[in-house]
Amino acid sequence: MSRVEQDHYPEPSAPLDGWRLRKSTPEDFGGGLAGDLDAELETRRRMKRRLLCRVCKQPITADEHRISIDGRHVHRRVNPLGIEYELGCFAEAPGATRLGEPTAEHSWFAGYAWSFAHCGHCGAHLGWVFEGSGPPFHGLITNRLEEEREA
Repeated sequence: MSRVEQDHYPEPSAPLDGWRLRKSTPEDFGGGLAGDLDAELETRRRMKRRLLCRVCKQPITADEHRISIDGRHVHRRVNPLGIEYELGCFAEAPGATRLGEPTAEHSWFAGYAWSFAHCGHCGAHLGWVFEGSGPPFHGLITNRLEEEREA
């Protein structure tokens, strides 16, 4: 070991005067360590949270299936009858059932055809399944879903 390297290490017999042994706290790390861990745990918990049919409480999808289409997860669209919907986009919705043949007429997403998505348990209309130029996805009406309550 060179002389420069030796200068960076205390002598083995050097006393620990002035040092107190104690448990580390988040403040020792600028609050970041515990804060980062809490944020990570919250993210993981949220990703596992299920979204239920508001009518029958059947699981439809989960936060982990949220995706972005055209740069956003949530979209507001108006159908030809003038009814406005707020949709959340999901890669998967195992609790939903597709109903009808896909049609490109009045599609809200260029290059995609749509068909209805209903609750697989009670049959409530939950939104639409979009198939086409990219991977298929579900556009689910946000106020027809609710987050599962923690036990």
